[in-house]
Amino acid sequence: YTLCGQICVSVNPFKWLPLYTDDAIQRYERAVDPFVSEPPHVFSVVHAALHRLTQSVSDTLPSQSILVSGESGAGKTEATKICMRYLAAVDGRHSSSDSSFALTERVLQSSPVLEAFGNAQTSRNGNSSRFGKFLQLRYSRDGQQTGAAISTYLLERSRVVRPPAGEANYHVLYAVAGGLDAEQREDV
Repeated sequence: YTLCGQICVSVNPFKWLPLYTDDAIQRYERAVDPFVSEPPHVFSVVHAALHRLTQSVSDTLPSQSILVSGESGAGKTEATKICMRYLAAVDGRHSSSDSSFALTERVLQSSPVLEAFGNAQTSRNGNSSRFGKFLQLRYSRDGQQTGAAISTYLLERSRVVRPPAGEANYHVLYAVAGGLDAEQREDV
């Protein structure tokens, strides 16, 4: 990771690094300004967004956005999951009930289902997201997550009928076809 102001730039190492431990989450959570006091990390961005929500003095909570962008294989899906894991851990420590933590976990658990319907093998990535995802989390004034909504946008409808040469269709279609016998598969 490196920072350009409060923009976090990351490079996908294509392997899991020990940067996402509970100790790291607690360190960034306790920091007054992790952009200054801690090494560059996506946790700084999540911390800042959550802090701005909970420290607002106006009657309405300010909207906060985290944009995760990059080309195929850049690690956008993993970066989003890392942000969500940070929020789940923080919610779990500060919630008077398990509902906030459970809500974040349910959103995280929905990812494999969405990915099965929206990911496909491409020439550059064996598990490439072929859909856009807008994830909206709702918070109370005291920083408790109260709701979530996910909107998805299928980017390649034509892939269902004819995947590009050398690439595959959406994973879910192979999972469904794998459960059919030869005669049923021929009918499809």
